[in-house]
Amino acid sequence: QVPFSLVGALHGVHLFGAAAGAELREAATPTAHLAWAGYGNSITLIALSPAPGPPGPALARILDSAFGAMVRAGPVWA
Repeated sequence: QVPFSLVGALHGVHLFGAAAGAELREAATPTAHLAWAGYGNSITLIALSPAPGPPGPALARILDSAFGAMVRAGPVWA
């Protein structure tokens, strides 16, 4: 398991880097892989996988699929 504080700290690094013009797409700890993907200027998705699981590129595809499912699904009330 990855402590919430570690995920929060890595996300803080991601946000700080974005404000400085850098882009953090993935990170690895001894116990997990993390990946970020930004869509537009307002949506950031984060994927977390156990360390013996899929690395960054696979997580990026999962994030793209999740975003595609959210966009294609449309509003529930439609």
